[in-house]
Amino acid sequence: MPSWISPPPPPPDHPLIRSYNSLKTRISDLTSLPPSAIDILLPSITAATATLTLVYVYRNFLKRYPDSNSLPPQFFRRKGLYGKVVSVGDADNFRLFHTPGGRWTGWGWLRQIPEGRKMLKGQTIHIRIAGVDAPEGAHFGKPSQPHSSESLSYLSNLLTSHNVRAHLLRRDQYERVVCSVSMKRNGILGLLGFKHDVGLLMLKAGMAQVYEGTYGIEFGKRQGMEERYRAAEEEARVKKVGIWGLKGKYESPGQYKARFGGKEGPFTPSNAIADKGKESTGEKVKGKRGVSSSSAAVKLGVETRRRKRKATAAVTVTTVSKVVKRRKSDK
Repeated sequence: MPSWISPPPPPPDHPLIRSYNSLKTRISDLTSLPPSAIDILLPSITAATATLTLVYVYRNFLKRYPDSNSLPPQFFRRKGLYGKVVSVGDADNFRLFHTPGGRWTGWGWLRQIPEGRKMLKGQTIHIRIAGVDAPEGAHFGKPSQPHSSESLSYLSNLLTSHNVRAHLLRRDQYERVVCSVSMKRNGILGLLGFKHDVGLLMLKAGMAQVYEGTYGIEFGKRQGMEERYRAAEEEARVKKVGIWGLKGKYESPGQYKARFGGKEGPFTPSNAIADKGKESTGEKVKGKRGVSSSSAAVKLGVETRRRKRKATAAVTVTTVSKVVKRRKSDK
């Protein structure tokens, strides 16, 4: 080499480079792969793993879901959504604008939450608070229940423009997402991570009662929440606060819905389940035309066999006529 050409500098002695060379040597000893192949495979595997990890983190923690239909089914009973309450429509449900990551991902200072009904259309998740039932407001020409406006005002003042975490449980018949909802406490307890359960607050204040549906009742994943809910309701009943201080005979929201023909629980109504049970035993169902399921099955079988016989006879006649014509043409 000419004297005027300086030799290339030695590779830097960095701890990461030493670790990489050591790992490459171990892999080469275990797999008998040449170092050149390891130089290709190892960065490729590392890049693929990092990409999959980023995709997983984005989908599970950073992706914003605009409405209930966009929520993946595997999220229910496993995930919670953090967001801002933009409106309260009734005394036991509200609209949530999902803000994944909260202020850590820029919501509220870099990324603004839209305001106004037009801007929020199709961008919010309709949340139904699990385990509680509040007095019904006036809907579709039905009168409102006593104390419905007070319960609505209480929930509006409690949640509107505040951040909450909604733990997903299931969808109901109105395409709402039933959730156990929690919000940060005020003061030092809030800084330490302590939270309020919104349903429990409503029960203690007498603004709602424990949900009394015969099925589809949810109290969240935490053990003992049903007992806490019922104890809070009983305490409010004894103190006669909220709905328990009303004069006259008390009508629960469930009784109100039943009186006006409303449905409780999941989408499948109870009378449809009863009808299905009657049909399975061959009993006639009141209000339905026709015969029982057993006789209908017999008639269907007879009709099917009759059609098969007709089809077989038609095929036989066609085949015979073709054979006769062929013989005549041969002669």
